[in-house]
Amino acid sequence: MMEEHEGLRGASPPLTSTGKSLNSQYGSVAMLPDGANALADPSETPVEEDASSEGFSCTKASRVQIFTFVCIALNNFIAFCSYSIVFAFFPGEALQRGASQITVGFIIAIYAIVGLVAGPFFGKYLTSIGSRFMLIGGLLLSGVCTVLFGFLQYTEGTTFIVLCFAIRSIEALAVSASSTAGAAILTHAFPNNVAKVMGALESFTGLGLMAGPPIGGFLCDAGGFRLPFLVVGGVLLCCGVCLWILVPQQPDENKGEKKTGSLLSLLKLPAIIFTSGLGVVIASTTSFLDPVLQPYLAKKYKYLTPTHMGLIFLLFLSVYAILAPLWGWIADTKKSTLDAHRRTCNNGVRNWRGRVTHL
Repeated sequence: MMEEHEGLRGASPPLTSTGKSLNSQYGSVAMLPDGANALADPSETPVEEDASSEGFSCTKASRVQIFTFVCIALNNFIAFCSYSIVFAFFPGEALQRGASQITVGFIIAIYAIVGLVAGPFFGKYLTSIGSRFMLIGGLLLSGVCTVLFGFLQYTEGTTFIVLCFAIRSIEALAVSASSTAGAAILTHAFPNNVAKVMGALESFTGLGLMAGPPIGGFLCDAGGFRLPFLVVGGVLLCCGVCLWILVPQQPDENKGEKKTGSLLSLLKLPAIIFTSGLGVVIASTTSFLDPVLQPYLAKKYKYLTPTHMGLIFLLFLSVYAILAPLWGWIADTKKSTLDAHRRTCNNGVRNWRGRVTHL
């Protein structure tokens, strides 16, 4: 399931040359004086420079930075909660409606596949689309898809399978767009502590993945297959409407076509290849359980309800949510140690390559 997250995260845009302000072509987030409209036009409310230079801290960060982080974190929490609510009950339900075990696996995996392909393109064209539109539009579209998924209880067989693939694919596009825009905004809000802030953001992503299964299992027990999707989809739509009201129209900076770097060149970088491959391998060690664990437990322990299944996934995913900020803190505060390890690894690879070439 972590590969879904890796795929959906998308490509983070580059920082500005100064790194001191939210004002950029990626959009902005600011606090209005009366506190009612929290996400404001960058031309109206400047960002406090000392806050960004101090990094991410509740005591040192400005009100703008704190509210920016809260909005993006809640967006990630709800979006990934909508993804993970299916784990506690959907695999068994899909098997009863004519899907095979491998088909169930592909229905769950299509979310990650679409996000993996779409994420880099959303990152590349973020300046043309606009961070505000991408953030709010993605949230609203994911809410609509989540609600529609609940009505699949009235379908069977091939129709059920095809609609599952279609709706999950569109939802993956929407979540990929909103999470990419959110990461871009946070990168400009906290330019000096990106690793620490992204680690904290990963906690909310993990909390969404962690809360989804127990919420989905409880609501499924309470109201059947449709209720979890109606409730979570309704929350997504409400949040999208709230952000649409709070976020003003950003200045139009896209009069002309902007020149961006080559996406293919980015994907050819050794660091990108290595980190992406590592993320896929690590995530696959846990996500292979998503389509098979619930049917297996339901068959072996017939007294287990969807609520029990959700609690099992809750325990499994809680470790991710707890450890994510720790690794972000280590990456920010132990840079010299990490650089030393990196240089050691590079020297080892260089020596190994030299010996192979000699042979």
